[in-house]
Amino acid sequence: MMHAGHGGMGHGGMAHGGMDMAPGGIPLASGGEDRDGLEMDLLHLRLGPVLAYWPAGLVLRCALQGDVIVDAEASLVAAGNPTAGAEPRHGSEDPRRSAARRCDNAASLLRLAGWDDAADRARRIRDALLFTDDLDGPAGELQRLRRMVGRSWWLRWSLRRVGPLDTHDLARRALPATLTGDVRDRLVGMLDRAAHTIAGQQPTGPSLGVPVDAIPDLVRGWDLATARLIVASLDLDPLATDREVSHV
Repeated sequence: MMHAGHGGMGHGGMAHGGMDMAPGGIPLASGGEDRDGLEMDLLHLRLGPVLAYWPAGLVLRCALQGDVIVDAEASLVAAGNPTAGAEPRHGSEDPRRSAARRCDNAASLLRLAGWDDAADRARRIRDALLFTDDLDGPAGELQRLRRMVGRSWWLRWSLRRVGPLDTHDLARRALPATLTGDVRDRLVGMLDRAAHTIAGQQPTGPSLGVPVDAIPDLVRGWDLATARLIVASLDLDPLATDREVSHV
């Protein structure tokens, strides 16, 4: 599978901490013990708050052994309110904007998975929902995209068993039922919810969000590119200033 977004990560936001610096300002990895008791190099990397195909405002500080995340901490950059509470959004939302946000998140996930054509389709649907008065056109295109994604054996194979969550996992981490399954299941769910919202079959009022403190546990043990797929599959709202900032 081509993790297209992996190479686009900006390393300028690395949290270097106390690491030694090589000539030219390149951070050197520090030593750390892996799960087999052998010492391996640790590299500290910060993802976000601004990164392509990444939830705006989310910061994930990772400790890496090789390309595998062995520890992580998450927080939110909330403009003007760095300690905002973890309450869901209140009041109803314009169905078109809600569906557009789902399409935008689905497009980011598709881009990271390497399916650029499908990602472009999702972005065009998003733009039509936000910047035109047409509804039938985007609704029809969304249904076609949903069928294309659902029928893709390549996507099913490449994302199968990536970041799986069952009902026990969801209950233990206080996560919403919409995150059940693996990354592919959650991608299909995003498109389904967008279609149902446009059709008026799904309320757009308050809903249970994703606690920021749950995110590190979801990415530990996965390589960096796969972790980005997992985060993209959480269908997070950008600049979620009404969610909890974890203590890091």
